[in-house]
Amino acid sequence: MKISKLLAEYPHTLELLVNFSPHFAKLKNKILRKTLASRVNVEQAAGIAGVNLVLLLNELNKSINADITETINEESTEEKMTQIEKPELLKNKSADKIQKMDVRSIIDSGKDPFLEIMAKVKSLKDEEVFHLINSFEPIPLYSVMQNKGFEHWTENNGSVFNVFFFKNDVNKSEVKVESNISQVSPADFENVIELDVRELAPPEPMMKILENISRVDEKTVMVVHHHREPMMLYPKLEERGYTAITNKIDENYFKVVIMKKRND
Repeated sequence: MKISKLLAEYPHTLELLVNFSPHFAKLKNKILRKTLASRVNVEQAAGIAGVNLVLLLNELNKSINADITETINEESTEEKMTQIEKPELLKNKSADKIQKMDVRSIIDSGKDPFLEIMAKVKSLKDEEVFHLINSFEPIPLYSVMQNKGFEHWTENNGSVFNVFFFKNDVNKSEVKVESNISQVSPADFENVIELDVRELAPPEPMMKILENISRVDEKTVMVVHHHREPMMLYPKLEERGYTAITNKIDENYFKVVIMKKRND
């Protein structure tokens, strides 16, 4: 549920959110509430504020329905959010190829920096990286930039988030990835692990896959249902001794078959 819909249907939850985390105090600003809240759902809001999603959901559920007795199990929904290593592309990028934008002052003034961000992105030249500085992790922006062909890497320095958006220039021919889907079938394996990461926001799809990759062996294949071709994943698989076959099923649906490399 979007935060805007939550507040429209249950106005009293605004105070609950603010009491839960001071970060949500921004929602008292009518302009920000109208713009930001319409793009952010409850899960994303919890991530932005850095609060426990399970605890927040339980408090919201109790506030909306006083008779509720069931609570969400934290163990079943807790995610292992580990820092992904900085991509080599960023390590080797010269300073003159990085366009920086600090939006903290814009947000503090009660304005939505989205249009300014998009204007900056539009002005990027080939091979340039967009460095966004923000006071919180701009989780909803990840999907917007992803649709424009950008990957991202985020670094959290206390209360400052440095987010680098870049277009991956990895050439498929440089990565050992099979291209012919007819060369292999999940039916050729004794065990099939299926993961559907289409509803996850970056970098969760890659993290989910890498968390489960150890389960893949000579008799087991992993089939991943993805909303895009995971170009950043290929080098990670290569490093770990795996290979992948990706087949585009639809515009926003890719089926990725991941296998253990064969010694032959």
